Amino acid sequence: MSSAPTTTFHEAYPLKDLRPADYNPRHLSDEAFARLQESIGRHGVVKPVILNADGTLVAGHQRTKAMTALGMTHTPAVMLGTKVRLTDEIQFNLLHNRVETEASVVYAQPGPIGAWSYIPWKTIEVAVSRNKPFQQAINYMTGGHGPWGSVVIDDQGQIALNAEYAVVAAANHFDVLAWTCASSDAAVLVADLTGEYGVYDWTGLEDQAPVYNQHIIQPKRLRQYTSLKKAGKLAYKSEVWEKLALPRLRKAPETRVVDFGAGHGDYAKKLRPEGYQIDDYEPFRTTPGKYAVDIRGVVSMIRTVEKRLAQHGLYEMVVLDSVINATTSLDYQHWVLTTVNALVAADGTVCIGTRNLLAEQAFENKQHATSANDATRLSFLDSENVDMRFMQGKWMRIRYHTPESLKELLEAYFGDVTVAGRSNATLRAICKEPLPLSDLDYEKALDEEFNMPYPNEFRHGRHKRLVEILIKLVKERNNRAE
Repeated sequence: MSSAPTTTFHEAYPLKDLRPADYNPRHLSDEAFARLQESIGRHGVVKPVILNADGTLVAGHQRTKAMTALGMTHTPAVMLGTKVRLTDEIQFNLLHNRVETEASVVYAQPGPIGAWSYIPWKTIEVAVSRNKPFQQAINYMTGGHGPWGSVVIDDQGQIALNAEYAVVAAANHFDVLAWTCASSDAAVLVADLTGEYGVYDWTGLEDQAPVYNQHIIQPKRLRQYTSLKKAGKLAYKSEVWEKLALPRLRKAPETRVVDFGAGHGDYAKKLRPEGYQIDDYEPFRTTPGKYAVDIRGVVSMIRTVEKRLAQHGLYEMVVLDSVINATTSLDYQHWVLTTVNALVAADGTVCIGTRNLLAEQAFENKQHATSANDATRLSFLDSENVDMRFMQGKWMRIRYHTPESLKELLEAYFGDVTVAGRSNATLRAICKEPLPLSDLDYEKALDEEFNMPYPNEFRHGRHKRLVEILIKLVKERNNRAE
C-alpha cells in the first residue's frame, strides 16, 4: 500500500454540506448525547467523521448532531476516494464506532500539540500487538478503500487512542492521520471517548439480511475444520450431539430421531450406517462446495420426514442445534420452537443448543483478544442481544441467550425444561412434555418452516402433505394429554 493517503482529509468540512446516510445503526440516549456534547466541548473534535465520495455521512452521525447542538459549523472529515456501497457504509460505521481501543502498545513521532498531522509509518514502533479481530477488520477496510481512520497521540509519542489502527498502518506502510494532545490530557480524553455511546438497532437492515442469508453458516456449524480436512475427514464438534443426544442414543439405540436444522447433516450421515434411526432436515442445505441452496435435496428431506411420520408417528427425539441463534426474527424463533414442539412425541426428548450470551458479553467487555480463534469476531449486540455479522458478502443475524432467558423461552413450549450445561460458546438444554399450542400457531409455523423463502421470493410448495400428517399427529398427542 502506498504511504501517501488515498483518501482526502478536510480539517474543516462544512456541517451544512453533509448528507446523512439513510441508515445509522447506533442510537443514543439523552444522557449519552449530553455526555458526547460535554466531551466535544472539553476536547474538541479529535476524531474525523467519514464521508462517502458523494458526500454522504458514513460515520459520525451522532457527533455531527452534537456539534450542531453546540453551535459548531465545521468538522474534521475524511472523504473516501471512491463511492462505496451500502454494506460497506455500514461496515465503516460499525468499525469507526468500535475502533477506539488501546489494547496494543504503540509509539510514534508526535506532531504539534492541538493540531492534525500525518505520522510517517516508518516512525511507528509496535511494542505490544493485541486485538486481532479489530486489526483484521481494519486491514480489510483500509486495503479496499485506503486509509480512513486516525489516532490520538500524546506529546511523548505514545498512541493513546486507536492503537490497533496504527499497528495496521505500520504493517501496510501507510502514514497515519493523528491528533496530538498533551500527555497530561490523554487519560481524560481516552476515558471520555471510550465510554458507552449508544446501542445498536438492526431494524434498518431488514432488507439487507433476508432469512435465506443464514445458509451461509451451514459449512461451519457442526464441523471442526482442522488438519483432518486435508485427509478428507471431519472432526465432529457438536456439544448437543456429543453431550446430550449421543449418550441417550447409546442407551436406547432404537430411538427415532430427527435433526431439525441439521446443516450438512453430518451427524445423521455418520450415525445412520451404525444402525441409528436418524432423519435430518435443513431448509438451507447447500450444494456441496457451493453456497447455492440444494432445493431438490431439501424436498427429498421433506419426503423422508413425511414418510417416517406416516409410518411411525412423532419422533422420540428431536435435536435442535445452533438453530434458534440463527433465526432472523422473533417470529422465526417462535416458528422453529413450535415446529419442534410438534415433531416430538408426548414422552419424547428435545436436545437444544444455542449461543451463550454471557460468553459473548465477556468478549465484548474484554476489549482485546489475542487468540487466533477470535480472529473473525467483531460483535455489535443490540438491545435484543442480536449481533449482525457481515460474512461472504452478506449480512447475517446471530441471536444470544443466557441460561435464564433460554429457560424462560423454552418453558412456553415444553412443560419440563432443564438447562443442561454451557461452554464458552454454547448453552445446552433438555426439553420434555410438549405443551399444547393453538391450531393457528401450528399451521403457521409448519407452513413457514417446511416451505422457507429462497432468493427471488421462491418457495417450493412441496410441504403440504407433511404438514397435514404432522397436524393430525399433534392433535392426537394433545388430545391424549388432556
